[in-house]
Amino acid sequence: MKSPIIKLILVFIAGIIVSRVFWHLGFFPNSFKFIINPGNCLGYKTMTIGMYICSALVAFKMLLGPLIFMVLIFVFRKVIFKLFNQLRPKIPEDFRFLLNPLVATLIFTILWSGSHYTTSGTIGIIGQKSFPAIIGVFTFFTTEYYTQIQKKLTSFFKKRDKFPKVTRYLFAFLIPIVLSLIITLQHRVSSVAVKEQFIVLVSLICGYLVLLPKKGAIIKNK
Repeated sequence: MKSPIIKLILVFIAGIIVSRVFWHLGFFPNSFKFIINPGNCLGYKTMTIGMYICSALVAFKMLLGPLIFMVLIFVFRKVIFKLFNQLRPKIPEDFRFLLNPLVATLIFTILWSGSHYTTSGTIGIIGQKSFPAIIGVFTFFTTEYYTQIQKKLTSFFKKRDKFPKVTRYLFAFLIPIVLSLIITLQHRVSSVAVKEQFIVLVSLICGYLVLLPKKGAIIKNK
């Protein structure tokens, strides 16, 4: 299968199916809120430092389950990808391009549904239950066309690599945080789902631009 548009459509559709079928797995990271009560910020005035600190703590406690799962996935990433790679020879060659995007979609689904288990019906850029498919599309695009991206970003790499790695990582970490603070600076935050999905996409792009090697291979579906 050579048509990039057809591949992209298949990745997106398959990603939505994976996300919706496995959405219930978010119950496990979501269950941590029954162990650690995230609390609330009812006693704080809106748009104050205290309110922001309280909101950040509540958000952290709510994300604790998904964060623990993310750490576990990272620790056991080699085992996980080894298991999935065993499936590669069994997949028809024309459809092997789906494997990496769908693995990324599945992992993100568990994390995303874990922190949105009770708000799965809300709609942002797209529906929350379908949003993990965007991660699959991003994975497909950045692995399938990494050499073209590297060539297009040659001048960017020259400027990027003048900064120490620690500085680059710090920028990739701070840009989404600062941006999220700016777009949520309201008495009552509007379009929550849209904004959080937007921040996820910004975080993905920032992380990718920091980690992408200026030359060399990236793991692809073969």
